Amino acid sequence: MFAAAAIVPLLLFFIFQTGFTAREQRRSVELQALAKSESVLLRVDAIASRVTAAMDAAATLPLLQERRTAEALARVRELGRLSKSWSAVQLLDRTGAVVAADGPQPNRIERIEPFAPRARPRHVGYAWGERCPCIVFERNALGEPGSILRFFLPNAEFSAQLPATTSTYPVSAIVGPKGRFIARSVAGAERFGTLSSTYVRGAISSDRPSGLYRGVTLEGFENYSAFTRSAQTGWSAHIAMGTDYIDAPRRNFLGSIGLAALLSVALAGALLLFAIRQLRESRQMAESAQQSHRLEALGQLTGGIAHDFNNLLTPIVGALDYLKTRGGLDERAQRIAGGALLSANRASRLTAQLLAFSRRQKLAIDCVPLAQSIEDLRPILEQTIGTDHRLEIALPADVGGVRTDAHQLELAILNLVINARDASPAGSVIALEVEAFTELTAIRIRDSGSGMSDAVRARAFEPFFTTKEPGRGTGLGLAQVFALMRQSHGTVEIDSAPGKGTAITLRLPRCELPETPASDGGPTVRAPSRVLRLLVVDDDHAVRASVARSLEDEGHSVDAVADGRVAIAAVTHCDYDLLLVDFAMPVMDGAATIREIRAFKPGQRFLMITGFADSEAIDSSCPDVPVLRKPFTMAELAERVRDLTA
Repeated sequence: MFAAAAIVPLLLFFIFQTGFTAREQRRSVELQALAKSESVLLRVDAIASRVTAAMDAAATLPLLQERRTAEALARVRELGRLSKSWSAVQLLDRTGAVVAADGPQPNRIERIEPFAPRARPRHVGYAWGERCPCIVFERNALGEPGSILRFFLPNAEFSAQLPATTSTYPVSAIVGPKGRFIARSVAGAERFGTLSSTYVRGAISSDRPSGLYRGVTLEGFENYSAFTRSAQTGWSAHIAMGTDYIDAPRRNFLGSIGLAALLSVALAGALLLFAIRQLRESRQMAESAQQSHRLEALGQLTGGIAHDFNNLLTPIVGALDYLKTRGGLDERAQRIAGGALLSANRASRLTAQLLAFSRRQKLAIDCVPLAQSIEDLRPILEQTIGTDHRLEIALPADVGGVRTDAHQLELAILNLVINARDASPAGSVIALEVEAFTELTAIRIRDSGSGMSDAVRARAFEPFFTTKEPGRGTGLGLAQVFALMRQSHGTVEIDSAPGKGTAITLRLPRCELPETPASDGGPTVRAPSRVLRLLVVDDDHAVRASVARSLEDEGHSVDAVADGRVAIAAVTHCDYDLLLVDFAMPVMDGAATIREIRAFKPGQRFLMITGFADSEAIDSSCPDVPVLRKPFTMAELAERVRDLTA
């Protein structure tokens, strides 16, 4: 009995944990599939919005109103070619008869909507023929009363938004509101315009904007499918996955629960409470993670919220850095924390890229040890290009240093390597070569990809100009590189031709690195920091708590307040070694707070901690106050505090 009392709780715990792990695995699979269908539909809606705007512009051309039909249709087709929207166009009279046409005309058209004048572009059918299959849209046109413009959109651009066919997601599709296929990852050409399965049509006819359903594909493949429906077009995206991805975790879960029930007669009550609590916490974590991903996507779309974005990143970076440096985690948890910290740093790089492009953030120009920077960056570069390409780095031993911003230089090299990867065929080499001259150092990234035409090369540094597919490029990478070279008094050159690859060379002023003091071989012991009295002033609760916790971990005495007025009152009653003040705060910002305190305590020392984007505003208001930019690690924060209070 005593042995059973000791073993049964451990066995029950293992069984319940296995079961709930299987259940959360199933939920994770469902959420991933739903997120993928949402991602496909967002890209499709973006294309539809662009095409609709182009159609509206085409249908209101003055040439149509002047009844210069041939010229108008030629111009409409040219608009379609420039906007990569439609391949051909027809002009119809009020009865639906074709009056004039331009572009390669389809052989067959199948309508899904009755013929009627439409004020806005609407999907009315499908077409087959040269440069087709195509999706047919119609819209009222200027000119004769009742005249209609008919547009033929090749479905290739919509097909390109579907995920690649894999064992996890073997079939995916975009379906119109009538249940007919717009695009399909399997047998797309044969299935275009045909009716989808009854399972797909059942999901479309439901009132749900998204969800999961079970069915059988037209090829007889049993599956669970995640779907999301667009309120803009009525189209829906469907991602199918094998039933084992859902049913196997369910079977494991049910089996574990059944076995646990047989063994838990005496301990069922206590273990049930524990299991319910575990399940609730797991669901909350999954929902929080999903919300976090959505907020991250919004942050990438809105470059004007750099201050709030950096405030969000500061406690995240601090917490992850705390987990990695304080120990106590197993190897798997260390990897998870390291990966999360890497993702947070990449988010920080994105904000830095936008700020560098706008030139609102002043660069920290210094003599950067180029060899060390590139070697530190090597693991990230190798991970970025993946296994389909090979990275070769030619780095002379005596390369020395270059005058630039170390962080922005690493970001520029990473952007150029990503561009080289996207332009190069699988199995090719991406070369990073460094050559040192008397006054300049050249950094060259070379690929054997498709190369650039003269027209593309002339516009390469324009902000937001990109030749990549929608959703794959922002057009800010080369603009950031150009801005960095200009502010570093360097140059950037592009050597490229169609079919001959591309070589981009950065030339930066060379500088001599300071000599490193020789070590006597013994361990370096750093004197412990003295205990300081510190005041943290930040309106963001998470940032305030994170900074205060980090400083308290260093052994300091820390007070934390939420605005400048409370900080002024605190300083009048207490002497602080250092005040850490946020710049952008409501009611009274950091600069005003510092001026008020200096008026009655001129010797007070300050450190500005900020994620505010406009460096010029900070410099002009507090030119002699050192600045630490968010997000920062605990080590960076502790180092700055030690330097300012030494």
